[in-house]
Amino acid sequence: MQISFYGAAETVTGSKYLVEANGQKILVDCGLFQGPGHLRQLNWEDPSFDPASVSAVVLTHAHIDHMGYLPRLVRHGFRGEVFATGPTSDLINISLIDSASIQEEDAAWRNKKKITRHKKALPLYTVENAKEALSYIKPTPYSRWQDCCQGIRIRYHVVGHILGAAAVEVEIRENGRKVSILFSGDVGRYGNPLTIDPAEPPTCDYLVCESTYGGRLHEPEDPRAMFIDIINQIVERKSVLLIPAFAIGRTQQITYLLNELMRHELIPRVDIHIDSPMAVSVTDVYTKFHDFHEIDIENLVGENCILGGCNVFLHRKRESSKKLNRLKGPAVILSSSGMLTGGRIMHHLMQRLPDKNTTVALVGYMATGTRGRLLAEGATELRIHKQVVKVNAEVITMHGLSGHADFYEILHWLEPVTEAPRRVFVTHGELDQAEAMAGHLKEERGWDCHIPKLGETVEL
Repeated sequence: MQISFYGAAETVTGSKYLVEANGQKILVDCGLFQGPGHLRQLNWEDPSFDPASVSAVVLTHAHIDHMGYLPRLVRHGFRGEVFATGPTSDLINISLIDSASIQEEDAAWRNKKKITRHKKALPLYTVENAKEALSYIKPTPYSRWQDCCQGIRIRYHVVGHILGAAAVEVEIRENGRKVSILFSGDVGRYGNPLTIDPAEPPTCDYLVCESTYGGRLHEPEDPRAMFIDIINQIVERKSVLLIPAFAIGRTQQITYLLNELMRHELIPRVDIHIDSPMAVSVTDVYTKFHDFHEIDIENLVGENCILGGCNVFLHRKRESSKKLNRLKGPAVILSSSGMLTGGRIMHHLMQRLPDKNTTVALVGYMATGTRGRLLAEGATELRIHKQVVKVNAEVITMHGLSGHADFYEILHWLEPVTEAPRRVFVTHGELDQAEAMAGHLKEERGWDCHIPKLGETVEL
């Protein structure tokens, strides 16, 4: 009985945890690496295990660093079931097709512009690869045991973060022995209207705990007050506010917040342009699964939709996106990806970063090695599509919208666990954050913590 860490070990992306027992293997999360080139290169390499030998994949939520490797896994031979909550299943259907389409478009664009260092730029996976992977998904309810394979079953627990996100309880029975492992996934924050607050976690023998903000407390800033100032400023300047935002969760959160401020006449009415086909489709999922968040259904339909409405313009087609290059302010453009690792936001940055009248708001976590982190740390230029782009725009970093719990909120989430796990594996955080989270768990709870290395296997 063992667990191997093939992602999110001393780094914050690429979550993959292989559990082996009874001659069976299940993979908890199947994410893409993002950030520095040496990590992204891992996405192209053959897996460190045989995907054909994996009986099932269990996904915690629909962010790309937790499920975006699935088409590659299928290409390498995986043919088992993929378990995910209902909302996560729908979001993955949208996300994987969008991810594959962007990769195909980006490869074609690079080949056309001859800006690839390879003989021919290729997508990591195609739309056809993504469709095949989606055929294995099995929607699974919260709070109900689900058999995965011989001797292994799982149960989902609400954990906030984004729509449909879950912690995963894995129960293993082998040779008369029973062992439980709780995978935190990404723990969300409390009081977010677009999710349900995290549920009490169960007692477990082993805990795999995320540490994205393991050494930080979120600043007590009010994003509403910040947006009031920013919107009033762009209205006065007649300029554009550019917001890189994840298509799942963050785009809807910002649209909700801005529309709420407009409804209460705290800011002037401004046009919001959502330039992400995926984000447009994701908003429909919030209506379908309205029992999985706190927004009333009457506020999700018609012209008064809090996530849409007459002032929100949706850009699905590439041609529509290009027209935004000529857009004059005041206006808001929301485009992904959130950490500036690819997607349509790249073209908006090339167009608008040199303009001193542009305001760029960074509204989420920026992993090491991403353009988002460089911009947050004050870079005066960025390299985008082989070109050097000057940063003359005003860059504002906001922390109050983070979907990740800080270390205090994780400790609060874990309070009901009165019996100490035998061991806690601290993952999904850059090394300094993982070390800090481990330190808090040792100091506050007296728990035995270990920070696994990439590729490490531990006997249970």
